[in-house]
Amino acid sequence: MGTPEVPSAESGPAPSLMASLVDVFLSPRDAFAGILRRPGFWAPLLCIMVLNLAFTGIWLRKVEPAEFMKAQMVESGQWDKMPAEGRQNVLDAQGKFFPIFAWVGGLLAAPIILFVMSGVLLFIYRFFYAGPVTFKQSATLVAYVSLAYGVLTIPLMLLILYLKGDWNLNPQEVIQANPTLFLDRESVSKAMWAFAGSLDLVVFWQLWLLATAFAVATGRRIASALWGVLIPWALIVSVKVLFKLF
Repeated sequence: MGTPEVPSAESGPAPSLMASLVDVFLSPRDAFAGILRRPGFWAPLLCIMVLNLAFTGIWLRKVEPAEFMKAQMVESGQWDKMPAEGRQNVLDAQGKFFPIFAWVGGLLAAPIILFVMSGVLLFIYRFFYAGPVTFKQSATLVAYVSLAYGVLTIPLMLLILYLKGDWNLNPQEVIQANPTLFLDRESVSKAMWAFAGSLDLVVFWQLWLLATAFAVATGRRIASALWGVLIPWALIVSVKVLFKLF
């Protein structure tokens, strides 16, 4: 059996952004084949940034900065290390900059993550897989996968925060499509909690989409291309768990 052919610009007209996004959910291989006919990452990237900023605007209207930051410091262990008399001063000082950090993160996080991921995956699939992938193609594939991930998760985060009635929860942890759903955070170690939280069904879906995208781009099968995203993910999880051990 031969390997799939890498789509070219002459294969046919490229579908619209909306049509491509729908196909990423319904028929990923066909979607990425169409996207690669005319790669371009700016449109999906701008859509991701708009989604992030929309979430930030809604979240900032509901969250209590002092309570949110206190919860994060308690979880990281920093709260207990601070002098009791200085804790409120720290919260007050950080609360002044909280909205600024939130807006800057909502604006800059997407492009930074996109370009870093695109560069890493470009290196992997060109160096180890000898695939004819360009940076523009890599960035385009990552952008569409990230947009699909955002379209799925951002409304879910808002819905869960609304239903829980607690906007001070960490938005990155409210979608518990992982074993933490069955664990008591207080009874397990931070390392175990971090590891369990990494075994997330939505993240696995994102990894599968990336593997499918680069399988199409390199003319490989998904099972082969999957290692190109699983190994970096495993390294990130290992670092995350080790960080919690110390």
